[in-house]
Amino acid sequence: MKKIIFFIFINAILFSLEKVNDGILFLYSDMDAKSVFLVGSMNEWNISASPMTKDSNGKWEIIIKLDPGKYSYKFLVDNVWYNDPNNFNYEDDGYGGSNSLINIDAMGQIIENKNTSFPEIKSAYNPKIYFKGRYFSNNVFNSDLTQRYMLNKPEHDLNFGIEIRFNPDFVGYTVLSVNNIQENVEMWKTHFNYERSYIKLDADYFSVVAFDNIGLITFDEPLPVLGSIGFNQYDFGYDYSGVYFETSKKFKKIVYDMLSVNISGELVFSDKSGYNEEDISAMRFNFSKNITDGKFISFGTSKYNYTTNPSNEIIQKHNTNSIDIKYVQKFFRDGWKDKMILSVLGQFTSYTNLNEDSIITNWMDGYNVFTGFNLQFPAALNIYLNYQKSLFNLTNEFNRNKYILGADLIVDNFEWNIYSEIWQNNFSDSLSWTDYYKYVEISDCNGRWFEDYTDLSFSKYTLLGYKSGVLYESLIKYSFSFLNNDFETAIKNSFAQNSLFSKPKFVENIFMLKYNLSDRWIFKINTRVPYYNDNFLDLKTDFSNNQDVFISSYYEIMFYLTKDAWFSIGYGVNPYIINPVTDQFYYRGREDYLNNISNLPDYLNSYYGGFGEKLREAEKSLMTNNQILIQAVINF
Repeated sequence: MKKIIFFIFINAILFSLEKVNDGILFLYSDMDAKSVFLVGSMNEWNISASPMTKDSNGKWEIIIKLDPGKYSYKFLVDNVWYNDPNNFNYEDDGYGGSNSLINIDAMGQIIENKNTSFPEIKSAYNPKIYFKGRYFSNNVFNSDLTQRYMLNKPEHDLNFGIEIRFNPDFVGYTVLSVNNIQENVEMWKTHFNYERSYIKLDADYFSVVAFDNIGLITFDEPLPVLGSIGFNQYDFGYDYSGVYFETSKKFKKIVYDMLSVNISGELVFSDKSGYNEEDISAMRFNFSKNITDGKFISFGTSKYNYTTNPSNEIIQKHNTNSIDIKYVQKFFRDGWKDKMILSVLGQFTSYTNLNEDSIITNWMDGYNVFTGFNLQFPAALNIYLNYQKSLFNLTNEFNRNKYILGADLIVDNFEWNIYSEIWQNNFSDSLSWTDYYKYVEISDCNGRWFEDYTDLSFSKYTLLGYKSGVLYESLIKYSFSFLNNDFETAIKNSFAQNSLFSKPKFVENIFMLKYNLSDRWIFKINTRVPYYNDNFLDLKTDFSNNQDVFISSYYEIMFYLTKDAWFSIGYGVNPYIINPVTDQFYYRGREDYLNNISNLPDYLNSYYGGFGEKLREAEKSLMTNNQILIQAVINF
């Protein structure tokens, strides 16, 4: 199958230089670029004469009318010069490098270069190959009993990405890594280890992605059937390899021209990396139609299948089916800066889990009903309200009603994000803890109990197992200038309680300050103040008597060599760490430390009793952690 897919890729390659009615179409692909200019002999090397335009897929293009002759050119991308990676024809630029070439015949057609080798190219590497990645150096000094700081084994982490752009429509990407801590060897004994890869083809009517261990896919439903995994909402694809198909814009346009309806489709076939007994397939179709100017409605349907072999005798299956609807209306009045957008959403999802041996045994089925609306005001305010009804049968019936209310406000240098959950659980006391934790909390009642990388927010720990709960989170940010220096402040609050008017069982306050000492030097303070009031866990914070008080701070000074290279010295546990799944920095340093120091998630997999003491141990360790961090990052 893989050979067939690769054959299809090779035979579907398109050229980046194309003769069109108005002239010659130049293409360049870079999703992250802020500006791209075509600069060459056709515009007398004027760096601003020919700006290129970008589409939603990161493709930059410009059409230039050219007379017959030979033209040399380059792309100026964010003030950095690049050859055309999709043009095999080059010449010496007289400065130790090369320029891309295009030849136009008397009929205005492009003369193709038949030589696909790269003789006399003086570029550092093949212009179709791009390197990008990150080097991270982490050096931790822990204090011993004599208060001396001793250096732990330094960590050197290199993520090396290789992207090959055959042309703007055919791209391959592979990530290799070097990490001495993961290999548990000295740095000079490490190896390049394969991490993840994908190869993508944008054909006329569809795009195809062959992927391996990389998150790429989340369906666009309110409650995504595929993707949006766990608290971190990971895209699907990590630890899986497979093929992903998606309809193209050209296909959508052809259908719309014929039927006046937008139709899109997605299809996934995947297998657990390194295993043959776990398979996932999924598909989604969406139909949308403009009702009037500013109004449209869409209908979607999704299907998700999971199959595994827990033993030679049993095949275990999970099947999910979903339908959804979305209505959007836009309002505009004179004097408004933007349109006001109202969105109303609904979704029904059903799922079944069964075993197949000599007979078929259905051991759990259920459904989720979702309704919600979102109102985006013309200025800076966005409000959303959602309701979700969950029900499933395991040993007995379980159901939950959950409400989500939130708002986002951005005004000049001020930002306020509010998020709240209110839920009511109805279940029999005979429901075991392990079943409750596995099928309710970890999977969030979506039936996908088998998914990796599911976890909980730390603020929910005191609410587990109760029949009702309220979670409120707030993040306020404000930036200002004082004495010609920039300041950024933020306050993050979390409240967990059994009901709206009950006393919180857990409160977490985080105070953040960022002070720009200069253009390159930055000073940061991040202080966490938790509060516990949980009789069952025997955790009760009393600041006056210094009982269960766990205040911790992190201090850091950073020096930026460039925007992509920095060096820092910190004291405490850094809230920003590298996500072991995505390899990107994320704000879970303290939560991951607390979880790992006492193995909290593993403990919860078995029982909840005695969990309070495990929390106390973790909090004490975080508070008393005396370590100095020396870190450096280079992004390229």
